[in-house]
Amino acid sequence: MRQLVVWSLLLFSVATANDLTAQIRNLQVITEDYPPLNYFQDGELTGLSVEILQLVYDELGVEFPDIDVMPWARGYHLAQSERPVMLFTMSRTPAREPLFQWVGHTHSSYSFLFTFVGSGIESYNPRVDHTERVVAIQSDISQYAMEELGYPPEKLDLVDSPETLFTLVSRQRSRLFSLSEAPYRTLVKLADEQGFALRLLATTRETRGHYAFSFGVSEDVVNAFQAALDRVRPEQETILKRYNMPY
Repeated sequence: MRQLVVWSLLLFSVATANDLTAQIRNLQVITEDYPPLNYFQDGELTGLSVEILQLVYDELGVEFPDIDVMPWARGYHLAQSERPVMLFTMSRTPAREPLFQWVGHTHSSYSFLFTFVGSGIESYNPRVDHTERVVAIQSDISQYAMEELGYPPEKLDLVDSPETLFTLVSRQRSRLFSLSEAPYRTLVKLADEQGFALRLLATTRETRGHYAFSFGVSEDVVNAFQAALDRVRPEQETILKRYNMPY
């Protein structure tokens, strides 16, 4: 009788593990082109968050998925559906807290308000001055950072991607821009290559990146991802140092 119970428990454990693996493989994994967190290099998706996610999948013993790269606003919408979706990397804010299930954190960063040298703006305090329009990325922390400061939504010009924002900066189509730290660093390098400079005006928010799961994903899957991320913390910190990003 005891042997039968042991075998039953073993079979149950195997079935549970197999079910968890199947659920993980069934996830739609979504990100955006948002260097240096997620970006294409020689046709391959890479970046800080991608490398950390690879560690997590290796720890879970599940093959790395095909990742759908799309505009952030679209992925953000899909991650609020009943489908099993994981979207990364997302800043965890009070407004977003009840909308997703969270695994993290991946890194820490700030959000900035900036302009380009020659714009005519030497200083600007977005907490008290609301005279200028500000370009930000829709549904991104760059939008929410400004709104949390009380910046009027009607004064925000929302674009669909960092690439679009980069283009507006380089063509000087607007004077004020909101962006988080990681892509801002990339933009500083691009600006230098193109022969112009940026001026940092204000730090608007401190935040931490996470993997966000829809409520179409079971708690078991979310907990498994969190436990795997916790176990690879030393390797995660090595990746962060290579990208010069804080934990």
